Amino acid sequence: MSLVRRLTQLNMSVMAASMILVFTLTTMLLWFVVRDRHAETAQVNLAQLAHNIVPMLVFDDVDTAERELALVGAQKDVLFIALRNTNGDVFSEYNAPSFIPPSEIYKQSVEQPYIIYSGVKMMLYHPVSFKGNVEGDLIMVIDLTNMLYWFIRLILMLAILIGVLFTISALLLSRVQRTALRPLLSLSELAQKVSKEHDFQLRAKVVRNDEIGILTRSFNELLKRVDISQAELRQQLEQEQLQGLQLKQMVKTDPLTNLPNRLALNTMLKEITNGSSDSTSLSCLMFIDLDNFKFVNDNFGHDAGDDTLIEVGNRISAIIRSDDLLCRLGGDEFALLLPNIESTDNAERLAGRIVTSINRPIVIKNTIMPIGISIGLAYTPLDTSSPMELLNCADDAMYAAKRAGKNNFQVYSKKASA
Repeated sequence: MSLVRRLTQLNMSVMAASMILVFTLTTMLLWFVVRDRHAETAQVNLAQLAHNIVPMLVFDDVDTAERELALVGAQKDVLFIALRNTNGDVFSEYNAPSFIPPSEIYKQSVEQPYIIYSGVKMMLYHPVSFKGNVEGDLIMVIDLTNMLYWFIRLILMLAILIGVLFTISALLLSRVQRTALRPLLSLSELAQKVSKEHDFQLRAKVVRNDEIGILTRSFNELLKRVDISQAELRQQLEQEQLQGLQLKQMVKTDPLTNLPNRLALNTMLKEITNGSSDSTSLSCLMFIDLDNFKFVNDNFGHDAGDDTLIEVGNRISAIIRSDDLLCRLGGDEFALLLPNIESTDNAERLAGRIVTSINRPIVIKNTIMPIGISIGLAYTPLDTSSPMELLNCADDAMYAAKRAGKNNFQVYSKKASA
């Protein structure tokens, strides 16, 4: 159930209960007022009758008294009229055919006018006086049924009018409440939209400077803070992802030369060797070691040695393919992985070019670094399909190049290794 409907029902329930209570109290009060008003009129008429009939009682004129009583009894609401003398005996009376007077009606003694109500009947007593002396009394019984019917019709008309007014009030109240609560309903719709779309940049329009306006501003401020928090969280996640990528890159990168390291080489070797048994593709691993590098460090310093390693990496990188992987394993050792080569001749020609490139003078701080390069070549799947064995084969071939006089390359041979 919507808030407008709930508030309308609550307000209408309170208003209906109040109107029913007011209607009930008004009906009761109006009935007593109408009845007493009718009684006052009847009392006045009875007093006038007592004034007119007193001579008939004094002079014992029964016939005239009966005619006078019958004339009054001709009124449709009058059921009974009796004239008594001072002894309480009935001097004259009128009785409607449909009414039988009870015996207790004569038991009342009259010195002052008064009224007795009995259901829908009203009994009036009035003394009959002559020159200040009480000569008797008058008793009149009036039927209030017709007045009651008239009163009920009046109340029904009033009830219908109140019902119409209540219906109109309900419609107006619903419209007024919907108008008054429209900003709150808009705020509720916005909250549902934000929850569904997760768009925290939406804002509610501030219509009035009341409590709903304060709530709207607070909600907008909350959306603003959440939006800022979301932006900061996204920025933090992006930074963490970037840092994660950088850290992942650092794990597989040599910090000096920015070349891939041994971990990157091992990963690539596993990928190549795992597929080599099911494929005819040929790959080559070169194990590279610098000659006389210890002499450079000892005589020219480690800074010169670092610059030499960087220059070596740059020269080799300049003559290899984009798919080839050049790694620094540590110290003065490098590894070059050539995946998917057409023939061993291609790898050996490249090895020769690397030796030639490194033999060109490497000048660091105006000093030529006296280094050379020894390279060992091993192939997969020709030599082995195991990553570690392939690395060992290339390492053996490199030592064969060292034994052959350094500054050259050698291809792995099982006979030479044995």
